[in-house]
Amino acid sequence: MDEFVAGFILGILSGLLPGLHSNTVISALSSFGIEESALAVMIIAMFPANLVTSFIPAIFFGIPESGTVVATLPGHRMVLKGYGISALKTILLSCIIAAVFSISLFWLSLDMFPLIHNLIRGHMKFILPLISVVLLARGRQPHLSLIVFLMAGIIGYFSLNSEMKDPFLPMFSGMFAIASMIFYSHGKTVRQKDEPIGFEFVKFSLIGVFLGFFADLIPGVGSPSQVAAFLTIIMPLDSFGFLAAISSISVSQAIFSLATAASINKSRVGATAWLSENIAIQENLVMLLVLFLISLSLAVLVIYLLRMKIAKLAEMDLSKVNAVLAAYLIAITFIINGLAGVAILLVAAGTGYLAILLGVERINLMGAIILPTIILLWS
Repeated sequence: MDEFVAGFILGILSGLLPGLHSNTVISALSSFGIEESALAVMIIAMFPANLVTSFIPAIFFGIPESGTVVATLPGHRMVLKGYGISALKTILLSCIIAAVFSISLFWLSLDMFPLIHNLIRGHMKFILPLISVVLLARGRQPHLSLIVFLMAGIIGYFSLNSEMKDPFLPMFSGMFAIASMIFYSHGKTVRQKDEPIGFEFVKFSLIGVFLGFFADLIPGVGSPSQVAAFLTIIMPLDSFGFLAAISSISVSQAIFSLATAASINKSRVGATAWLSENIAIQENLVMLLVLFLISLSLAVLVIYLLRMKIAKLAEMDLSKVNAVLAAYLIAITFIINGLAGVAILLVAAGTGYLAILLGVERINLMGAIILPTIILLWS
């Protein structure tokens, strides 16, 4: 019980602090000599709490991490219009919907994953470039989109092939958070309204479960942000639908990662990868799923009850807060990744600034992950 509470609190705190990804916390905890079964409980409690809470800085401050990066765009736009609480409630409800449906499909997935894995693994080198072409062609200015896509891809290639501990931190913080801070001019956002939300977004939550089912099977395309970016190519999404989809993808991918670890001995999710290497994951699936669901539900409840206080973050004078946030991002990047990380942060900020300046859809900045993945698949 103590281990679960400690893990849950760590998940909440690390989710609120940009740069403290769950993988970073797991790496730190693993060095403390904690007994493996106790550490496993801490990790399965921390992971979903971190996952849900990490949407708060993405929405209210526009500071993403790898899983929430594309949620930054519609989420922060909603905050600027006074609908930040509606965005938050959409995400929270989608997380619960995704958890319920994913667990209901979990035992079926154990039989299906080996079959699907063998079927698709040889075709992604053709599918991913085609998706990228469609993404670029549907933009308002395809030639400028291509420039931004390639610039982001070059940054991503060098970052992901570096020895930095967390290459996503400087890339996405620079492209999205720092770039937005440079353009920020309004001193204070509007008051956040706590209004009822409709349920039209539920269908996108269910689509997110379907996509999360496949997310951990596709080589190099496991990030919820990548999957959500590809979804925009297939169908138009309003802000509510987009937030519902990405939060649902995040939760369902996390749950199904336990199934891929148990059935095909593969997981691209850091928490699940550690669990599969250090405990008998097949023998503990029921316990892991129960603890995951409890932690997720508690995190959703806590955030919902504190939603009004959380929304106050958006009412602060961001012209002053941005300077503090920028200093924090530079400091945490240096602590985790050193001078190389700070250099990537600054170059990424310049690329994000250019995208805004050119009027290019910032979804093209996802080239930072897509292009290196294509290179990997063809190498």
